Amino acid sequence: MYPAGIPSVIVRRVRLRSGLELRVLESGPGDGAPALFLHGWGASSYSFRHALSLLPTRGIRVIAVDLRGFGLSDKPMQRGEYSLGRYFADLANVLDELALARPVLVGHSMGGGVALHYAIQNGARIAGVALINPVGLAPLKLLGLARVSPRWPFRVFDGRMTPRWMIRFILRHIAYGNAALVTQDVIDEYWSPTQLPGFGYATRAAVDEFDWSPVGALEAVDLAVPCVVILGDSDRLVQNARSDAQRLPGAAVHEFSGGHCVHEEEPGRVYEVIAQFVQKYR
Repeated sequence: MYPAGIPSVIVRRVRLRSGLELRVLESGPGDGAPALFLHGWGASSYSFRHALSLLPTRGIRVIAVDLRGFGLSDKPMQRGEYSLGRYFADLANVLDELALARPVLVGHSMGGGVALHYAIQNGARIAGVALINPVGLAPLKLLGLARVSPRWPFRVFDGRMTPRWMIRFILRHIAYGNAALVTQDVIDEYWSPTQLPGFGYATRAAVDEFDWSPVGALEAVDLAVPCVVILGDSDRLVQNARSDAQRLPGAAVHEFSGGHCVHEEEPGRVYEVIAQFVQKYR
């Protein structure tokens, strides 16, 4: 599994005050401008593989976290463990444990929702926020469908609830705009963590417990840090979000050809925007 065989990417486990351990990937100069990356629901830090290779050449220290329940991080199986508040606490712990002074937060999808809410409420701790097809702007498509099934099968059957063909279908027909970019390696990297104990329960629990609702207008005005929003023009999950993104105070909005995983489809263009943003505000 990524980043096996890539010596430029350092892997560590960070123990939080809660006792949970998160996997953290890091690349780039230790004294570089720090950017902390938070991935989306069902994904892992693998989704930021292009950031970990491209941004260090611009003098940026890239830190990507496997959120609780995903990737190779711990996966608690109690109710209430996948709320926005839990992810807030984890993020604050990571900032403390890694001694990150006002990094730029970069969040995709669910991780973008965490980053946006955190930036609104804890702006003094970060230098800015970059959002890639984030939840929290517009109503999320397919969320109701994901809530139809009960939790118990995911607890009992776990990895068997996520066969490889399902990941292939999701990537090619929902997550990516260009299905031709979904290679066998990409499928394997997304599918492998789904077979780890607790993953199935975590994905299902997060559907119920996380706050997926759009940020209200009165809440958005409290965003006091620089913000850039990157959208895919064929995103099937976060649709028609440009006008909502433009309502964030001072936000610069960019739209590129791609789906929900536009940062994996157009990494050069997406990370050029993020590199300039980090360099400007650090």
